[in-house]
Amino acid sequence: MRRLTLFFLLAMFTLASVPSAQQSGVLKAAADALGVANIKTLQFTGSGAAYQLGQNYTANDVWPPVMVKSYAAFINYDTASMRQEQLRDQGVPQPRGGGAAFSGAEQRLIQVVSGDYAWNVPVPAPAPAGGAPAAAPAAGAPAGGGGRGPAAPPQPAAAPANQLERMLMLWATPQGFIKAAMANTATTRRVAGGTEVSFTIGGKYKMTGLINARNQVERVQTWIDQSIVGDMLVETEYSGYYDFGGVLFPSRIVQKQDGFPFLDLSIASVTPNAPVDITVPDNVRTAQPAPSPMVTSTRLADGVFYLTGGTHHSLAVEMSDHIVLVDTPNNEPRALAVIAKAKEVIPNKPIRFIVTSHHHWDHLGGIRAAMDEGATIVTHETNKAFLERVAKSPHTINPDRLAASKKPVKIQTVGAMSTLTDGTRTIELHNLTNYRHVGDMLVVYLPKEKILAEADAFTPPATPTTPFNRNAVGFAQTLYDNIQRLKLDVQTIAPFHGARTVDLAEVARHAGRAAAGSN
Repeated sequence: MRRLTLFFLLAMFTLASVPSAQQSGVLKAAADALGVANIKTLQFTGSGAAYQLGQNYTANDVWPPVMVKSYAAFINYDTASMRQEQLRDQGVPQPRGGGAAFSGAEQRLIQVVSGDYAWNVPVPAPAPAGGAPAAAPAAGAPAGGGGRGPAAPPQPAAAPANQLERMLMLWATPQGFIKAAMANTATTRRVAGGTEVSFTIGGKYKMTGLINARNQVERVQTWIDQSIVGDMLVETEYSGYYDFGGVLFPSRIVQKQDGFPFLDLSIASVTPNAPVDITVPDNVRTAQPAPSPMVTSTRLADGVFYLTGGTHHSLAVEMSDHIVLVDTPNNEPRALAVIAKAKEVIPNKPIRFIVTSHHHWDHLGGIRAAMDEGATIVTHETNKAFLERVAKSPHTINPDRLAASKKPVKIQTVGAMSTLTDGTRTIELHNLTNYRHVGDMLVVYLPKEKILAEADAFTPPATPTTPFNRNAVGFAQTLYDNIQRLKLDVQTIAPFHGARTVDLAEVARHAGRAAAGSN
């Protein structure tokens, strides 16, 4: 990441010394129209919708939408810095599909990038009833204000990909794209609708834009690495250019990722050259790289192991001559660690089947490592075409193991119910019905051991008596009702999130249901 950012900064600082005669006529005309030479910082505000990436109801649906009540971006092109603030409203019930349920009526996000660093600014809890109103933060200033508790320290972004994605978004803004194109020896060619401008930054990341006949940046495409779909297209479209107090800027911005809408904004205001001073916090600057994934194992029954140690969990089940593994989540490193732990706790047997609980990207992030393992992927029937695409998706930006081995994918589909058995142990796979979170959720039930493994339907709170999130109650109801519908005798539930196993009575209590058999 450091080479990418330094390349940008050096190019930006030397841009003024490049004779204009060397620049493409199209780029110069666009730079003049958009006032690029005179814009050092840019702020813009708006509202619209955001979409939960990789959390669609089925693999072919759009990502679930969330209302963006307010959006603000603060950009400093000279220092390659950007701060984005969003105030989101998820609604009750939340839209059909996944994504973390909000703990309150609204959610405020503050995401920052500066040079090599990306971080998130935690937002203090709302003021208690009767407290003083919160003050609006100054441009580029930390969040906070009267009536709120002290802010927690800024948190480094969870993955290096966040730094890259935010930095590319900065340079995908219309003025940013022209600055980057002029600094990176862009090539141009005439295409339908205008002129296509292309360049590569950091020797690795390609950006391509379309400049129309009015010298406006109409579309910018770039590609980022995503562990499931590989070289993922990020396409931003700009329309309705308007003179915002002397700055020509689009009145609508629509961004798509992997072909689905990701952000849709109507722009309300644009301000050039206002102070945007973004300082990297010390704890972000000195943060150490994330450690290698740690997987711990808990024996739930003879030959049944609960694999935890991260944000997402898995289950390994010993069969007579093989292993069945449920979920390879997050990304390739986590999946490889889970696969290694399954082989450690169940030695001298191959992993023959890997069950995917559902298609959401956080639970499917390591699926290509599962494919490279040579195991048969067991999934709901609606996911077959998606996983076939995943198996063939190009991974040239960050090649993974499957890109090297090119092993063919083996897929076994499940409808409403299926079983895996070795003649002694049986694993039942059931698809949850009437579940707003996702349409292909498979729960794993071991009838002999009376163990149910599930993802997302019930995540235990800190203690059995901790109040449940408002949207999570409906999920708990769905899980409980499906267990009753299927007449499953469940004694232990192993959730794929949370810090503990639970019993059915706790699920019933949080769901507001009377546990079966109770008085």
